[in-house]
Amino acid sequence: MVNKKKIMIIEDQALLNNMLKTTLSNDYDIVCTCTSAKDMMNLYKIHKPDLILTDVVTKEGANGIEYAKEVKDKYHNKVKILAITGVPEITFLNTAKEYNLDGLIYKDTDSESLLFSISQVLKGYTLFPDNCMYSEESEKFKDLSDKEIKIIRCICEAKDRDEIAEELNITSGTLKNYISNILTKLEFDNITKLTIFCLSNGYIVPNQK
Repeated sequence: MVNKKKIMIIEDQALLNNMLKTTLSNDYDIVCTCTSAKDMMNLYKIHKPDLILTDVVTKEGANGIEYAKEVKDKYHNKVKILAITGVPEITFLNTAKEYNLDGLIYKDTDSESLLFSISQVLKGYTLFPDNCMYSEESEKFKDLSDKEIKIIRCICEAKDRDEIAEELNITSGTLKNYISNILTKLEFDNITKLTIFCLSNGYIVPNQK
């Protein structure tokens, strides 16, 4: 009898957690499921899965990509980590690559594609979208600098301009110029409309690194 590869699932939505377990259980040994990425390291030490399938935004706001970095930094290629997300947050993809995760996929993928993605990652391939998460209307987000994205994030987190300027170690005048440039690049006429657009479409998830 061939031993099945072991998988751990981290997903804070109970229904989706169960659906993932059902979808994968015929082909893999689901050694455990949990709702918060905070438990990733401890559960890995206990169950030693071959692959961790983790949501990005989990219970209590724990970022699956951030906690995956801790596991990858310690165990490297002993474990494969595949992130799954339902929101097109503009930093998730680059962060997942930077932290040496093995892939990132979207929750709207079908069962067949999910199984294929997992099998490829277990074979040693990395799996990332070729086109980030950008739809045609949001393609322009790729032209923003890291600091510009940080400014948008701060605004979406309802921080005032003095607080943002202090956090980024820039003057209020420089911040005003940054905001003006951001609005020009993204083709918005005021920051309120941009904030609503980013939050309602999931391009910024507040309080994520």
